[in-house]
Amino acid sequence: MAKQYWAQIIELDEEMTAATIPGATDHEDAADSLVADFVGAMGGEITSGAVRVWVQGGAEKVYDWKADFTMPDMDEMGDEDEMEVEGEIELTERV
Repeated sequence: MAKQYWAQIIELDEEMTAATIPGATDHEDAADSLVADFVGAMGGEITSGAVRVWVQGGAEKVYDWKADFTMPDMDEMGDEDEMEVEGEIELTERV
């Protein structure tokens, strides 16, 4: 049976709900997936924080994260162009 990873963005003013991360292969993969979704949902407004990841009934890890992304040049985009944002998420495990 595959491990079920859970993740939660932590250390914000409002408590965030934990979520299962389908398809995650390890703690770092689960953290990366949740942070990418969170940054996208926030429209890039929040670019750093912390995430807690655990396996049901198992080990827990906490990562500090930072999102670094590049917005496209809006002057070069036409009305019909889709905006594509390129970025990278850096995870640092707390010890």
